[in-house]
Amino acid sequence: MSAALGVSGIPNAVLVDTTGTIIWQGHPSSLTSELVRTAISGAIKTPVYEWGDSAKAIKKAFLKGDFSKAILAADKLAEKEELGKEIGSLLRGMVTDRVATIEKHLEAGNLYKAFDGAKSLASGLKGLPEEANIEAVLETISKDKDLKKALGVQQKVVEILATEVGKKKECDECIKKLEKLKKGFEETRTGELISDAIKSFRDKQGKLQR
Repeated sequence: MSAALGVSGIPNAVLVDTTGTIIWQGHPSSLTSELVRTAISGAIKTPVYEWGDSAKAIKKAFLKGDFSKAILAADKLAEKEELGKEIGSLLRGMVTDRVATIEKHLEAGNLYKAFDGAKSLASGLKGLPEEANIEAVLETISKDKDLKKALGVQQKVVEILATEVGKKKECDECIKKLEKLKKGFEETRTGELISDAIKSFRDKQGKLQR
């Protein structure tokens, strides 16, 4: 896991948002409350284990990421128990927040997060109103030549960041790859992400031997 995350020292922490995307990584002391608030937008407020036996069908669907089936099961339970209404409201709120987070990523130019988040969420929204929003995100990126190119570059940046480096020379190789990718994206969000990645490898260089 440390290799996949590019961890070169401890303590090290990662912050994952509700779409399953790592939105921050570093020393725990530098993690801000604002980043945490951003990450938990759309997070479940009531633990699944507190839902009770009558909500088994809801839990099963929810844990598979199938919000459509989970909400349908919650509405069915709501005919008998108040718990169904509470869970149904909770799930609808989660869907709304997660879709909003993905749309914000697209607006900000974080194409990898937007596309990856939309893909992971799409199959669980069949028949729900928000399905159209997610399809729009995927279509916007897929049908725009420039956005699609930028997405490909951001995906490569993520792959390079996952490279296990144990020597300064290996960091140099990663930096060269990133600098090559940055050409043509200097004044864009993609360029900013590449600059951040380069900085990350340079920081690692200072802690490594030849």
